[in-house]
Amino acid sequence: MLMNFRFDFLILSLATGFLGAAISGQEPAVLPLEAEPHHHLALKNEYVKVYQVEVAPGDAVKLHRHDTDAISLSLSESLVTVHSPGKPDAQQKLTNGQMRLQARGLVHSTSVDGDTPFRNVTVELLMPQTGERNGCAQVISNQPVNCSLGAQIGARLGVPQFETDQTYVGLVRVAPHERVVLGHSGRATLIVAVDAGATFFSSNGGRNAMGSGDFAWLDSGNAGQSFLNNSAAEVRLVCFGLVQAGGAPSLRK
Repeated sequence: MLMNFRFDFLILSLATGFLGAAISGQEPAVLPLEAEPHHHLALKNEYVKVYQVEVAPGDAVKLHRHDTDAISLSLSESLVTVHSPGKPDAQQKLTNGQMRLQARGLVHSTSVDGDTPFRNVTVELLMPQTGERNGCAQVISNQPVNCSLGAQIGARLGVPQFETDQTYVGLVRVAPHERVVLGHSGRATLIVAVDAGATFFSSNGGRNAMGSGDFAWLDSGNAGQSFLNNSAAEVRLVCFGLVQAGGAPSLRK
């Protein structure tokens, strides 16, 4: 199954709640993530909720909470200010392809500074996660990287970026005109395109072009599907290997 990152770009600001709160001196109401208007739910199943996000410069993601662990995958070079109640505001420069853990219980809003829209894909991990650890990327900001993780499955889900006892997140770099087979037998797999240019060959024989932010879903039991980079530039694909509830406690087993 392929899903596309396509929705109308919002020009008018939706941050009136923040303005009213600033005038009154009170924090705005905290929304559940699914009620935050910039987060567009594109996929929901027993493993994940996938949200596609686009926020105009000068606009803001409203104050919301994360009830499960989530991975935020940035699709733009953006300057943002993150506000968490009771903490100093933090300005951050996000890079295209950067991943961040948004841990269960996090409450925050994000204002978009500068003149570049903020785009991302947020993947909520619906099953309880344990043993969170970085791979080759600093997804958890206050922990070191460890590129030795996930050596047994990296060939089919990419270089390890982040791992829990239930979830493996890997990065695959596909060279121009290269074809790769991605997926893990016995694991459901979500594959998100950071860059445009790949074609996904589905199990029913379909060919689906993938833009930046598009994703493919492989059900558990699908040993792998083919992806072809049709472009003249490298394409990055982020793979989430997801274990079923009550399944093996680690993807490395």
